[in-house]
Amino acid sequence: MCLAFVGVGIVLFPQNSLFWIASSSQIYQHVREGLGLVLLVQFVTRPPRHVWVRILSGSIAIAVGIWVVEATYSNQMLLLDSLSFLAASIVIGFTALERRINTRRVWSSDNNAVA
Repeated sequence: MCLAFVGVGIVLFPQNSLFWIASSSQIYQHVREGLGLVLLVQFVTRPPRHVWVRILSGSIAIAVGIWVVEATYSNQMLLLDSLSFLAASIVIGFTALERRINTRRVWSSDNNAVA
């Protein structure tokens, strides 16, 4: 949601003071679109996702997270971009942490704990 807000706001209202803390560069627009696409894929697919989707999501999340921290630390990325990209990276990273669980085993362990 934040990525779409920033992306549309930069294009439609570049002189608004809120968007002065976000970059209007084309590369940042492409990064916003790419992260938005990854988030859309996560929204449409059902968990637990395939292992390759989780590996790809984890790789994207780590790469974007490292890039955001490094670019923010060296003053190359503006604040609104940093916050929105970092938030998207964390949410994408949650997909990499998904696990398949065996619900029978969970139920049996609960019953053993009670008994």
